[in-house]
Amino acid sequence: MTGKLKKLILAVLTVITVTTVLVACNHNDEPDPVQEEDLRTVLVYIAADNSLTSFAADDIAEMVSGFAAVDADKNNLLVYVDTQSAKPFLYQITKDSKGAVVKKVLYEYEEQNSVYPTVMAEVYNRVFSAFPAKSYGLVLWSHGDGWLPSPSNISASKASTRWFGQDGTSYMDISSLNTALNSAPHFDFILFDACFMQSVEVAYELKDRADYFIGAPNEIPGPGAYYTELVPAMFSQAKDLASTVAHGYYDYYAAKYTGQLGSNENWTMGVTVSVLKSSEVQALAAATAAILPKYITNGSAINVSSIYSYDPRSTYFYYDLKDLIKSLVASDDQTLFSAWSDAFELAVPLHLTTDKTYSSFVYGMISMAGSNGLSAYIPRSSYVSLNTFYHSYAWYSAAGWSNTGW
Repeated sequence: MTGKLKKLILAVLTVITVTTVLVACNHNDEPDPVQEEDLRTVLVYIAADNSLTSFAADDIAEMVSGFAAVDADKNNLLVYVDTQSAKPFLYQITKDSKGAVVKKVLYEYEEQNSVYPTVMAEVYNRVFSAFPAKSYGLVLWSHGDGWLPSPSNISASKASTRWFGQDGTSYMDISSLNTALNSAPHFDFILFDACFMQSVEVAYELKDRADYFIGAPNEIPGPGAYYTELVPAMFSQAKDLASTVAHGYYDYYAAKYTGQLGSNENWTMGVTVSVLKSSEVQALAAATAAILPKYITNGSAINVSSIYSYDPRSTYFYYDLKDLIKSLVASDDQTLFSAWSDAFELAVPLHLTTDKTYSSFVYGMISMAGSNGLSAYIPRSSYVSLNTFYHSYAWYSAAGWSNTGW
């Protein structure tokens, strides 16, 4: 099983131990607009019309719990959720006049494909026009599988090669996600609650959409984010918001970590979370472009034997970017490697990881020694179609791959 794993429990959206207030259930009603600009609006976009469908309610219940610590007069938490068992809904999690957390239904959609860019764009328009704020955050919740073509056909060259989100048999490629984000404001942070999404290719493609990207370059914990702690972090007014959000994801699992096999109901098997700063990604690309063509020429094979891989499958689609550069440069030109490392540290200011994490592909623990929090693809001759598709993405040219013969 790939992508985001979840607790093996049965849950449906109707089973949530919190007051639910029905505000509107048809296409003619809109949420009441906020009259004054609030501090922050956060949208959690749950594309769960897939094998994760039974877990959406559990996470929403955690969001309700976490919002108890948030000032509802100044902050807005919206949740769009699409599951196999119900039509898509747009909720607001807020507080009533007595201070009790309530979950309001703002809008009920007809059945739709939630990974279509037009559908996602409509949700963005609806939410952010009705709930303007000084600051915005976005959580993208679904399956994610970085570089694997869909549906797991390595010879495919179609646009679903790199994707986030699944609705039935449909997948959203990163280019389509970028298009949908045209309808959204600039975000303070985008958090991927999905596996394998903290890749340099994805971040570079979306770099103009958010100040920071928060996520994992590998598989995330089975239960996903623990929103009871993550929600207050997302509404923090701390100066270093991205780090606060990252710790809101990481600290809960780090405290439970044993390094031994556990279960989805009691996740003790670790976590990795990193922060990427968008304003530094261009400089990282330039620093990388000064190295790759110097050490890789005429499509020469790249020795990956000593490079950390986040992917325990035999396909190895996700290598550690810093470990790649280190393998090429460190023993030859330490000054050049140090300059590149400085650029990397600015681009990835925070990398949090337990010593080991769980992988569903090996049904066991894997070491994180050698990881630095950001993955990258390394082309090889057996992946002709995938290599060709790689050429269409901005990182390929910006990072100098276009001058290596690959």
